[in-house]
This record gives sequence, C-alpha cells and structure tokens, in this order.
Amino acid sequence: MTPAQRKYDEDLVLSLHNMAQWIAPRSRKVSDTLKLAADRLAALSSAALVEPAPQLDEHGEAVQPASTSDQAQPRQLEPMRD
Repeated sequence: MTPAQRKYDEDLVLSLHNMAQWIAPRSRKVSDTLKLAADRLAALSSAALVEPAPQLDEHGEAVQPASTSDQAQPRQLEPMRD
C-alpha cells in the first residue's frame, strides 16, 4: 500500500464516521452499519504495510534497482552454423 492509499483510507474512514454521526438521529441501523464499515476499513488499512516512497533520479523518474551478480543468469550461446 502506498502512502497515498493509506491517506485515502484514513479520509474515507473519517467520512464514514461523520456520515454515521449525521444520520444517527434518522436511522440508528444505518448509522451502526456505517460505523462498522469504517472500523473494519480502518483495521484492514492499518494491517497493510506501507511501501516506502520510490527513490527518484534527477529527472524525477523512479530509480530501478540494479541486478546483482547472483540474480544475473548466464546467456546460453548457440553454436555457430556454417
């Protein structure tokens, strides 16, 4: 999960709680459902790991990690044909 996704989830949880509070005088059942949904979303969001922000180069592009020698696989050369 990216930091932006985490922030979106936090804003959504806050909105659901506000809506539950606003609708409570009209419908307790709907209010309780909104609170439950907000609590579950908050629990799921907090359990997800936040990915670190990508490193950017001087042009603002994401830096791709270089492969290491143990990740590189040797190329199989085909024998030359006459």
